[in-house]
Amino acid sequence: MIDVSRVLNDPRVSQTFIIFRKPGKWERGRFIPEKDEIEINMRGVISVAKPKDIEIIPEGDRVGGELVIYSTQEIFTTRKGEKDSGTSDELLWHGERYKIYSVSPYVDYGYYKAIAMRKASC
Repeated sequence: MIDVSRVLNDPRVSQTFIIFRKPGKWERGRFIPEKDEIEINMRGVISVAKPKDIEIIPEGDRVGGELVIYSTQEIFTTRKGEKDSGTSDELLWHGERYKIYSVSPYVDYGYYKAIAMRKASC
């Protein structure tokens, strides 16, 4: 298998961006944040989402401007786990927040692909 992580971290094609993560726990169907959100500096490739990528987002939630993120660092949607629970990560890009809607873990190829939609649509 081809490991594309070197390309995704190459400064000629990648950029830095910030992910905000909200750790916490789920109790009786409600999310209880443990502390303030964590700011994580990441590197990867961010591009406009293709129509095929956008198809997974319900039409009523789409406002346009969806992004696709390719990164070697793990990105999360809402999750409930023994050690790691939290709501979906949020991307800060050009002064706007985007909620991570879907993550495809292509770890065999050395990267994660995430689809994010503008926070105004959430």
